[in-house]
Amino acid sequence: MTKAFSILHRAAALLVTLCLLVGMALPVYAAEDGALFFDAGSETIPTIPAADTSSEGVEPAQEPIVSDLETIPDEGDTPPTANEPGTEAGDTVNNTAAVPNNDGKTQEAAENQTPAADTDTAPADPALTNKTPADTSDTAAAPNHAINAEETTAAKTNTEQDVLFADGDNPNEEDTIPADDSPDNDDANTPDTIADTSVSTGFIPATTTIYFEDDGRYDSKYNGNCTMRFLGFTGNGKDTYINKVMEDTETTVTGEDGTTTHKIFRITLNSADYPAGGFYRIAFQYYIDNNNTWKEEINAFGRDDGVNNDYLTAIDLLAGKKFVRKGTEASDKDGNHFNQNQKYNPAQWTRVEYYYKGTPLYFKNASDTALTNVTATFYKLENGAPAPTDSQTIGTVDAGKLAAQQILIPDNDSRFVQFTWNNGQSALYDFTTDFTTSPYADAQKLDLTAANCYVYNDTTSTWASAGGDLLTAGKKIYFDATLSAYSYEGEGLQQSAMGDGETMYCFLTSSDGAVTQQPMTQEKPDSTAAERKLWSCEIPGDGKTYTAVQFSATDNQNAPAKDNKTRKYSTAEIPPALQDPCFFADDGDPSAYTGGEGVNRDGYWGEKASVRDAESGKNTTVVDIDNSGTFTQQKDTKYITSTLYDYYTDYELNGLNRDTYSWVTTSSQRGYVTFEQFNRALSSAYTANGNVKYPLYTGHFQKSGWGDPFATVAAGMGLYGWGAEGSSNYNIFMAVNNSALDDNGNGSSDYNRTFQGLVESKTSDGTANGLPLLRTKNSNTNASVDPHFDKDFLQGKNAFNTVLGKVYEDVSFPLKQKAVFAQNPDSPDDNDPESKAEYWYYDSSKSSLYLKQNQTDGKYYLESPKGGDGNPTTDSKSQNISSPNNTNGTHGFFPFNQTVSTVGASQYNYGFGAKLQFDFTLTEDGKVVVGKDTSGRNIEVPIKFFFSGDDDVWVYIDGELMLDVGGAHGKASGLLEFGANNTVTPYVSSNKNTDTSDTMVYKGYGSGETTKTVNYNGQPITFTKKSTTKTLKKQSTHTLTMFYMERGMWESNMALAFNFPDHNELQVEKQVDVSDVNPLFQESFKNQKIFTFNIQNLATHYEAKATDEPAIQSEKLPDTAYSSATGLLSYASSLPEGVGTGSAVLWSSDKSDPSSLYRDQRRGTLTWDSAINISPYSYLTFDVYVQGNPTDTCALSNLYVELWDTSGKQMGCLGTKGLQSSDVYGAATALHPGTWYTVRLMLNSLKQVEGFDKTQLKSITVGDNYARSIYLRNFTFSSAPTLPKQTGFTTAQYDVPDYGSAESGKLENAAYAVFSSNLGNGDVVDENGRFLLQDGETVTFNDQFRRGSYIALQEQIDTELYDTTWTVYENDVPVTNVSGKADVVTTGSVSTLQNISGTAPNDGRTEKAVDATLDGHNTKNEYTEAKKPSTALVFRSYSNSADDNELTKLKVVFNNKVKTGKLIIRKVPAEDETLEGKTFTFTVRFGDVGGQSLGDTIAPKEYTCTVEKHGDEYYGEIVIDKIPVGTRFVVSENQQTGTSLKSVSIEGGKDCAVAADGVKVYGAIAEGEENAVTATFVNTARELIDIAVQKEWKTQDGTTDIPQADLPNAIYLQLQRTETPDVADSWLPVSGYESVELKKPDGYEGWTKQFTGLDKYDASKTGQDRTPYTYRVLESATKTGQFYGGVAGDVIEISGKKYKVLNTTRVTGDSTNKTLTLTNQLQDAKYNLVITKQDAQVNSIKLGGVEFKLERLNDSGAAETTYNGVTGSDSTNQGKCSFTSLSPGEYRLTETKTAEGYTLLAEPIEFTLTADGQCRRGDETFGKITPGADGVYNIALTIYNRKGFTLPHTGADAPSLWLLIGLPALVAVLLVLVFRYNKKGGRRS
Repeated sequence: MTKAFSILHRAAALLVTLCLLVGMALPVYAAEDGALFFDAGSETIPTIPAADTSSEGVEPAQEPIVSDLETIPDEGDTPPTANEPGTEAGDTVNNTAAVPNNDGKTQEAAENQTPAADTDTAPADPALTNKTPADTSDTAAAPNHAINAEETTAAKTNTEQDVLFADGDNPNEEDTIPADDSPDNDDANTPDTIADTSVSTGFIPATTTIYFEDDGRYDSKYNGNCTMRFLGFTGNGKDTYINKVMEDTETTVTGEDGTTTHKIFRITLNSADYPAGGFYRIAFQYYIDNNNTWKEEINAFGRDDGVNNDYLTAIDLLAGKKFVRKGTEASDKDGNHFNQNQKYNPAQWTRVEYYYKGTPLYFKNASDTALTNVTATFYKLENGAPAPTDSQTIGTVDAGKLAAQQILIPDNDSRFVQFTWNNGQSALYDFTTDFTTSPYADAQKLDLTAANCYVYNDTTSTWASAGGDLLTAGKKIYFDATLSAYSYEGEGLQQSAMGDGETMYCFLTSSDGAVTQQPMTQEKPDSTAAERKLWSCEIPGDGKTYTAVQFSATDNQNAPAKDNKTRKYSTAEIPPALQDPCFFADDGDPSAYTGGEGVNRDGYWGEKASVRDAESGKNTTVVDIDNSGTFTQQKDTKYITSTLYDYYTDYELNGLNRDTYSWVTTSSQRGYVTFEQFNRALSSAYTANGNVKYPLYTGHFQKSGWGDPFATVAAGMGLYGWGAEGSSNYNIFMAVNNSALDDNGNGSSDYNRTFQGLVESKTSDGTANGLPLLRTKNSNTNASVDPHFDKDFLQGKNAFNTVLGKVYEDVSFPLKQKAVFAQNPDSPDDNDPESKAEYWYYDSSKSSLYLKQNQTDGKYYLESPKGGDGNPTTDSKSQNISSPNNTNGTHGFFPFNQTVSTVGASQYNYGFGAKLQFDFTLTEDGKVVVGKDTSGRNIEVPIKFFFSGDDDVWVYIDGELMLDVGGAHGKASGLLEFGANNTVTPYVSSNKNTDTSDTMVYKGYGSGETTKTVNYNGQPITFTKKSTTKTLKKQSTHTLTMFYMERGMWESNMALAFNFPDHNELQVEKQVDVSDVNPLFQESFKNQKIFTFNIQNLATHYEAKATDEPAIQSEKLPDTAYSSATGLLSYASSLPEGVGTGSAVLWSSDKSDPSSLYRDQRRGTLTWDSAINISPYSYLTFDVYVQGNPTDTCALSNLYVELWDTSGKQMGCLGTKGLQSSDVYGAATALHPGTWYTVRLMLNSLKQVEGFDKTQLKSITVGDNYARSIYLRNFTFSSAPTLPKQTGFTTAQYDVPDYGSAESGKLENAAYAVFSSNLGNGDVVDENGRFLLQDGETVTFNDQFRRGSYIALQEQIDTELYDTTWTVYENDVPVTNVSGKADVVTTGSVSTLQNISGTAPNDGRTEKAVDATLDGHNTKNEYTEAKKPSTALVFRSYSNSADDNELTKLKVVFNNKVKTGKLIIRKVPAEDETLEGKTFTFTVRFGDVGGQSLGDTIAPKEYTCTVEKHGDEYYGEIVIDKIPVGTRFVVSENQQTGTSLKSVSIEGGKDCAVAADGVKVYGAIAEGEENAVTATFVNTARELIDIAVQKEWKTQDGTTDIPQADLPNAIYLQLQRTETPDVADSWLPVSGYESVELKKPDGYEGWTKQFTGLDKYDASKTGQDRTPYTYRVLESATKTGQFYGGVAGDVIEISGKKYKVLNTTRVTGDSTNKTLTLTNQLQDAKYNLVITKQDAQVNSIKLGGVEFKLERLNDSGAAETTYNGVTGSDSTNQGKCSFTSLSPGEYRLTETKTAEGYTLLAEPIEFTLTADGQCRRGDETFGKITPGADGVYNIALTIYNRKGFTLPHTGADAPSLWLLIGLPALVAVLLVLVFRYNKKGGRRS
C-alpha cells in the first residue's frame, strides 16, 4: 500500500467519527463554484478558432509586398539558411583565367572575350597558303560619283545593335522581326547584270588586301635585301598619297618560264586609305639600305605627273587581286620606272581572294507557315565544284517574320550561299563578280549592292533589302556629327567639316532614281553628352519609296565631295534591326588630310541611343594583340597586376589601326597632335568640372616660336586652360604638357624635369583602389578624377558619347630579380651591401614588353621577346624615337607596338597609361637583411622603391600620394626610401616648379643634408629634390599603386625596382559571377560584405606558438534597460522552461505587418538613463530566440533594430527596411525557432539619418514584421580587434602561430590570424575562425600559416542562391596537376584544383611527419602520424621540384555563380476579343534581391508589350529573365485607355499570389525555366470597374468595434447587380462571385475584399440601351448558406451570435467612391433558463413542486424584476421549471421551497447573462449554453438535493440500534464523500 492510500484511509476513519458526533441533520447548501449546478457529462469546452493554414508554410501576406517571405509558427516551408555574362560596357577587356601575379591582386575572369583578330586578309590563292592571318570583316564607303562605271550603291557590314531583341528570349530560340519590318520588294532591289568586267560593282570593302608578284629580281638583283613599298595616290595630283611597307607573304610561285621564283607581297588597307573609293595611281617600289633608298618603281596604273582625273580605279576592282609584274612594262630613260602612265588593265591583275568576309545576309519567311531548321551554307569553288566552307544555323523562323540573326559571309574564300529548311531549299547564289567573269552554271546571281535578304514565300522567292522599311514616311534617321563637326582649324586644309552648326542635308534616292533633298534638324544635346552633335531627318510622306540615303553638308547634290558628304547608302546596307538608325560619321583623319575631290566621309550605322564606338560598329581591330600563344610562367619571375589604358588617336577613333597609318612627317600638326578629338573630350570634362588647376593633355605641343606651334590650332580646338602666348594660362599649359618650359614660361635644355602637384594628395576614394584626382584651383572638394584613368570616361561616359580608348584589366606584368643598385651589377663587390640585395625590377632599356592574350582562356599578359640565351631582350618595335622621326638607339615601353609595320612616330601606338599595383609589408626599422658579414652581423640595406622614365608617374601607398614624378618630361627618376616606424622619404631627380609656396612641390636639401645618389644598373642617378618624410598608417600590409602615362610621344622609358620583403602567402578571393544576371540586379551584389568563411589550421611541424590576442573593448546595456522595457517589449525575469535560464525581454505580437507600414505600433523600446557613446565600437551583438516550430524559418530582414540618440535621430533599419545582409556579420539570413542565435551587427554598415550623434545613444527599438514571439537579451557594443604588432622582414616557421593545433593535434580555428585586403585596411579572423569577404575582394595572410600545415577553408553560403566552385592558384596560375616534393608530402587521388564544385577545398595531399631540429627548435609536435584531415589543403608548393624551404604563395578563389529565374508577364484578351495592336504598360517593383535584401532599393520599372497574333492565339508578352532566385516582385498594370483589366492570375515561382486588391500579383523568383513565373493579365475592350468591400463589425451601441478575437474566422460574400435597383427581385449574383470567402485578417488592414473586372454595363447592349449596373454585396455565415443584407434590418446569425446587417450602400460605374461598406451590428441575446430538480442519490427521481425565485438585479444589486417558478409534477415536466425570454443582465436565483424530506439550497446563485450570448459567474464562463434555432440561448441548470435525516424520539432505548443501523449508513455516505466529494452537502454538474 502506498503512503498516499494509507493517509486516505486514515482520513476516512476520522470522517466516520466526526459524522457520528455531528449527527445527520446537515442542511444542503449551494457552493460558490458555479460548476456545481451543471451536468458535467453534457458540457462541451468551446475551442478557440484556429488561424487559417490553407497556405501552410507561407507567412501571411495580404498585401503585395516587396519583403522577405518566411514561415511563421506552426507553418512549414523553410527557406535556406545562410551559409551572377554580361560583359562590361564599352571596350574594357576582362580576362578569363589566371596569369601569374605574385602581388596578391585579383585577376578577374574574362566575360565573353573573343581574341583580337589580325587585320590582314587571308589569301585564297593556293600559292599563298603558308600564312593565313585573319582579317576584319566589314565593307567600306564608295565614292559619291562613278568610278570607271555608272554609279551604284554598295553593301556594308555593320554591327547589329543589341537593343533589337533585348527581351530576354531563350538564346537557343530564334529571334524574329515582324513581317512589317521587312523591306518592300520593289524594282530598286532587282539584281542588275554586269557585262563589262572592268566596271566597278560599287561594292566598297572596308578592308582590302592587294598583292604584288615580283618577277624574280627581288632575289636575283637585290639578293632579298630590299623592302617592297606600296604607293597609292588617293587624290588627283602628286601630293595626296599613302606609302606603306608591304608584307612578305613568305610564299612564292614559279614564273611562266618554269624556273624563276617569284615572291609575293601584300598590303592590307582599310577604307580610310581610299576615301575616294579607289586609287588614282598605284605603284610598287623597291627600297634598299634599311628601307631608306628607293631603287625602282613598277606602276600598276596612273600617271607620274599627277594628272589622273581619268585614272581613278574603284577599289573593288583591286581588292583581293594580285598585280603581276611581267612583260608589259615600258621603262623610262633612267631604267627605274616601269609600266608608266597606263590605265587599269584587268589582264595584269589576278584574283587571289574575294572581299566579302563579314558581310551580313538575312532570311525572311514571308509565307504563312513556320520554317524549321533553317540553315545557311556557304561554298567555295574547288576543282570546278562547290565545296562547303561554313554552315550557320538559323533555326525556326515563324511565318511572316524576319530572322534577327545576321548570317555573316564567313571568309574571303566563299563565293556561294544556299539556304535549306525542313523539306525545302533555295537556289545556289553567287554573290561575287565572278558570276559574270567566270560563271558557275548552277548558280544564280546575287547583287549585294542591292539586296541582302532572302525572302521565302510559298510561290516565288527572291532577294530584297533587309532594311527596306527604314526609309519609309514618318520615320526618322539621324546623323551623329560629334566628331565630323570638328574642322581642324589652323591646319590649312581644304576639306570641310560636317555638322558643325551649318545646315545638314539628307539626299534621299527613290526607286525611280530621283533624289529628294531634305534639310536636317539639329537635336538638343543630352545633359550626359553635352558636346554631342546630333542631326535628324524625317522621311517625307510624299508617296515615294526611298531606297538609299546620303548625308551632306552642302545642298548641292552635284558638287564633288570634299570630305563634306558621305557616300550613298542603300537600305541593304543599313542594319534592319535599328529602331532609330543613326549614321556615326568619322572624324577627319585621314579624310580631312586627303586633298582633292571625291573624298567621302566614312562612318558606320548604329542605334541613335548607343555610345559611338567605331571599332565595334565597323567590326575592326584598332590594336593588334598577339593571341597565338599560350602563357607560360617564367622561372624566377614575379608577376604583379596591371591595367593598361590605350588612348585613341583621331585615326583610331574611326576604328582604324595605326599599323596602316600613312607615313606623314611628324613635323606637322597632324604628326604632333594626333589626339585632337581625345583632347577635346578631356577639355570638356575639365570645363564641366571647372576647378582643374593643371589640365593634362596628350600629344606633342610645340611652343610658340618653334615650327608648327600649337598656337596655330589651339583656337580651333578650344582646350580648357589654354591662353595667349605670354599669359599665365599659356605658361602653365606649356609647363604641364611640354617638357621645355616651366610655369613662368622659361625654357631649358633639360627636358627631364618633373612637375609636382598635378594631382591631389589622395586618390578619389582615399583608398588603394581610388584614382588620381586632378589638382584643384581652389580646394579639393570638387576634384576631378583624371579622365586618363577613368574607365567609364574612356568607354563612352563623356561629353562626346564616344568610346575614346580601350582598357585592359588584370594584365600580368613580369619582373625579374637582380642587384640593380650594386656599384657594378655584373661584377658584385663583397664590400658593397647593395651587391647582395636583389631587387624585383623591370627596365624597358633591357627588355621590351608587349601585350599578349592567352589563346586558351583570353587572359592578357605582358611578355618580352627572348634573346639567343633565352633571356628577355629588346627588339626594334620598341625603339625610342627622336623628333622628327628617327630612332635614338634606346628602347622604351611600348606594349601596343608588337605588330607595328614601320618603326617611326607615324605608326607608333603612343598615348597610353598603366596602373601597377601590389601589396607589401615593411620591417620595423625599414631595412632588410641581405646577408651576414664575416663577424656574423646582419648586412642590411634600406627598403626602396625606384622609378625612372617618362612621362607622368604618381605612386600612392594606401591611397596617399607618396612619390610625384609628374609632368610631360624626358627620362626622370624618383625614389622612395623607407625608414623606421613606417616612415618614407620621397626624392626626384629634378623639377621645374617655380611656386615654392606649394607644399606639394619637392624642395632642395636642408643644411647638413647629403644629396641622395644611387647607382641603378651601373648608372649614377642623383636626386636634387626631396619631399618631407611621411609616416604610413600602422598596419600589417600596405598597397602600392603606381600610375604611369605616356602622353608626350617620342620616348617612353620605364624602369622600376623594389626590395620589399617576401612572405609565405595565402590569399582568399571572392568572385560573384553575375554574368547570367539581369543588369538591373548586378549592382545589388557589389559592395556587399556578406560572404562568410571559416578557416582552420593544423600545424604539422614545430612547437606551439601563441597568437597575439587583440584587445576588444565592450559595453553592455544597463539592467534597467530590460526591466523598464516598453511598447511591445515586456520584461521576463525568468525564462520559460525549454527556452533557457535567466532573464530577457519578450517582443510579441498577434498581428502581421509584412510591409512594415505599422511599425510605430509594433516597436518595443529599451531605454536607459545615461547616454552611451558608441563611436569607439564597431559591432552591436545580441542574442535572439524565436518561439515556434523549429522547422520554420524567420528571415532576419523582417527583424528591425533601431538606435536612437537623445535628439530623436535614428540609426539602423530606416523606413520600412529590416536588417540587411550587409548589416549582419556572417550574413545570417534566417533564424529557426527554438534556438538561441547571436546576431552581430556591423555599426559602420548601418544606415543613419544625417546628424545622428553616436556619442549620445539613448534607446534601442526592436520589432518584427510578423506575428510571433521573440526573446532578446545581452545587447552589447564591442570594438573591432586591434591588429597585432607588425612582424619583421622574415618570419621563421617556428615563429608562425599554430592556433593551438600543435598541442591538440587537430584542426583549430585560426582565431586572430592577420590578413590584409585589396579593398583597404586589413583585419583579423574572429574568435570563431570567421572572416568576411565581398565580391572582388582578395585578402592576404602573410606568414600566418606554417609551410606544410593543413588549412581547412570553408565558405558558408546560401546554396539556394549560388552555385559555388573553387580554384587553387600557385603564383596566380591554376593548379591543374596536384603534386609536391615527395620527401615532404604525398599526393592522393585528387588531380586538379581548378573549377571544383563545392565550398571546401581539398587537395588530397598528406604532409609527412618529421622529427628534426632547426635553429634549436624541434619540428615534432602532436602531429606524429601522417594523417590528413578529411577536407583541407597542404600549405606547400604543388611543384615536385620546389625546394622544401621555398616561399609558398597560394590563392584560393571562390566563385559564386548567381542562380536566376524568369518572370513572364503576359497580356491576354478576354474571350472572343483580340486587342491586336494595343500596347500595354506594366510597372514592376523588385525588392529583397536574392532573398537577402541585397543592394539598394531598385526603382520601379515600366515594361511594355503589344498584343499580336501568335498562331491561333492573341497575346503580348514581356520576359524579364536572369532575375536572382529569391528576389521579390510586385507587378501591376498601368491603365490603358479603351480597355479594362478583367482578371489576374499567376503561376510558377515561389509563394506567388494575386494581391488582395485583385489587380496586382506578387511573389518570389524560383530557379530554372520550369519554375518561371507567369503573370497573366486579361483585358477586355468592355468598360469594367473594380469594387472594394469594407466589412465592419460593431457592438450593440453601433460605434464600438468588436474585438478581433470575438469575431468569426470567415464569412462569405455574394456580389449582386441589377439595372433596376428599385425592383427587389431584379438583383442577380455576379458570375464567379456567388460565394466568396472573406477571412479574418491577421494584420492591420481590416476586413476587405476586392472584386475586379466587373462590367459597368450589360455587354450585350449598346448606345442608349445601356444602363449602368448597380452593385451590392450580401453575406452568409457559410459557403452554401442563406445570404443576408438584401433588406435593411436583416438579421444574420454567425457562430451563435446575431447581427443586424446594415447594408444600404450601392455602387455603380459612375460612383466616385467604389466601396461597398457592409456593417454587422451585434444584437442583444435572448435566454431561456431551464431548471431540473432531482434527487442527489437517485438521478431518476425528479422532484416536483420545488419553488424558485429569479430576480433581475439593478446596478445597486437590488431586485428590479422578479420571476417565480415551480417544478412540474406531471409526467412531461416532472422536476422541470423554465424562465423564458430573459434579456442580458445580472440575475439571482433562490430556491424558496423544496420537496418534502429534502433540504433547501444553502444560498442563492448569482450570474450574468451577456449581450453576446454568454453566461458568466465572476470572470469565469458559466456552464453550457445551447443556441436554439430561433436564436435564443438555452441554459440548462440541474440542481441536486438530498433527503434530510429524522432524529429518534426522546428517551427511546435505541443506542445499540442507532449504531447498528446508522454506522453502515454513515460508511456509505463516507464512500460518497471520498469518491464524489461535495464541499457543503450538495453537488453540481
